[in-house]
Amino acid sequence: MKIGTFYGTTLRVHPSLPLILLLYILSGQGVMICGYSLSLLLHELGHWYAAGRLALPVSEIELTPFGGVMRIDLSEGVNGRRGVGLAAAGILVNLFCLLFSGLILVKTAYSVFMGWFALANLSMAAVNLLPALPLDGGRMLLSVLSAGCDRRKAFRLLLGFGRILAASLLVYSLISAIRGHFRPLWAILGCYLLYAASLEEKHSVARYLSAFYARRYRLVHDTAVPVQYLCVSGDMTLFRLLPQLQPNAYHMIAVMDEDGENITGTVYEHQLYDAILASPSAAIKELLSGQQLYNAMI
Repeated sequence: MKIGTFYGTTLRVHPSLPLILLLYILSGQGVMICGYSLSLLLHELGHWYAAGRLALPVSEIELTPFGGVMRIDLSEGVNGRRGVGLAAAGILVNLFCLLFSGLILVKTAYSVFMGWFALANLSMAAVNLLPALPLDGGRMLLSVLSAGCDRRKAFRLLLGFGRILAASLLVYSLISAIRGHFRPLWAILGCYLLYAASLEEKHSVARYLSAFYARRYRLVHDTAVPVQYLCVSGDMTLFRLLPQLQPNAYHMIAVMDEDGENITGTVYEHQLYDAILASPSAAIKELLSGQQLYNAMI
């Protein structure tokens, strides 16, 4: 649900968020949910600010009941210290807010809102430090691992751990509910992790386009990138090919015939870019025949 645009960034709210906010307010926990909502907003603003400092355009921010989903263009090419800094920005904002609220609680009379605000920032920072995608801890670890190993394998491993964590939280909340001690926040966190993990996989096309633009940016600024050669069956769809592409390399793809014995042609990455925009479900052999891949538009 779109709520507006902020400095070129589309702001969205998941449809379940207003409902959950209303339920908490009606149950007399409005102060708690307000403190949490403010810490969530500041967390996402931390990422947004860090992306701006790295000259990475943020196309969209979606706020969900337990976290934000931010789409940062060109982020696929950001690894190492820059990638860690981008992922850690939200956590650092939460820790600063925790320190700030703690000082206020020590110096002044106890405030219920400030107490919940401090607890929300502490919880958000602690959860996001977990080494699982799509949490910030997983993104930081992915940035570090990408510098020395296959980014695709690290991505799948951390995403799998995120799903295991989500399932564990849902099972824990279910057992607690059966015992009469239902913990809704753990259930919400589990649902958020599953939702965000599914978005990570569905955005494979967007990640490829992000990596393509990031690579072009580095080439314009006189930075060399390696060339990677791949050999695939002509019947493979472009969508299935995307996970095999490395974000920091230019690709040349040899297309094999049906028997897997002869190379029928070579596809270059600039051809992939145009074809993916037209129809990511098309077979790669269609690029060799010069088709424009408009089937999905007819």
